[in-house]
Amino acid sequence: MKDFSALVSAADKSVSASVSASVSASEPVSVSVENFQSSAVVAYEPKRAQVGFFHVWIRGSNRYNVFYDTTDFAGFLERCQRSAEKNETVVSAFVLMDNHVHLQVYTRALNAFMRSLLMSFNQWYNKRKGMSGQLFNSPFSSKLIDNEEYLQYNYLYILTNPIRAGICENITKYRWSSYHFSKKGYYNSLGKFIDVSNLVNDYLYKSNNHLHLSALHHLKEFWSLEGTEGENSEVKEHYKEKHIIRPTDHEVSTYLVYILQGRKLSEISRKELIRTMQILRDHGNATYRQISSVTHESFYDVVRMLKR
Repeated sequence: MKDFSALVSAADKSVSASVSASVSASEPVSVSVENFQSSAVVAYEPKRAQVGFFHVWIRGSNRYNVFYDTTDFAGFLERCQRSAEKNETVVSAFVLMDNHVHLQVYTRALNAFMRSLLMSFNQWYNKRKGMSGQLFNSPFSSKLIDNEEYLQYNYLYILTNPIRAGICENITKYRWSSYHFSKKGYYNSLGKFIDVSNLVNDYLYKSNNHLHLSALHHLKEFWSLEGTEGENSEVKEHYKEKHIIRPTDHEVSTYLVYILQGRKLSEISRKELIRTMQILRDHGNATYRQISSVTHESFYDVVRMLKR
């Protein structure tokens, strides 16, 4: 049994070392707050934890795309690095999708880190493209990671995000992911934009092959067509109730195609349709609205059938 508290202690020491190294080396992030209120980026919530490991996710306003080219992606990573150095934070995992971002971080100042990151990126992005307004929905979302089980689930959830979205077939194929920092001894083009701590990866996995096998197992569980009975039922119920992360509409649509295995909705029975809806809801974390949209059933009928 590994010692999660030892990992937390090591991460905290890593933050201290990072802060010391960056005091004289890094330039401050210049952020103009003119016509841009910090409250639009970070909603101050007294109950939001500030210290520890966190899963943080942000989505483009109205689900609009934010990242269109290499400069957009690289610009976000650069500002993430600077904000982390300024605000006692280390990044252990990330994935940048077209319209949303997932981060796993250890930090001593969560709100300060996210405020710095989002304000600096928003200002840079709008100035570069001649735009104005808020790029991401606010407030940002976060969840404290307080045990090894959820740490691993979240780490794999982030790395496999592009696969669930139907963008690629395995975690090696997506460019804008922290996976590439786990391959020791290989050139990593993202290293010039951001530093990623390997503490979590080394704590969880003995080798790169171990990480790959774990990612495959994670996907199999996430997209399982079987019921929740058995030895993993308590774990699955725990994640469903405590760690629900809603998928995008595209992810739900992709999952439906996977479930149908080449068949059309018009070709399956009513009983199979209800079972398909249950899988989308229970295993894919889809909302009633999303299920209604992809199955072309009315919202009322979806709710009625799933609550029988």
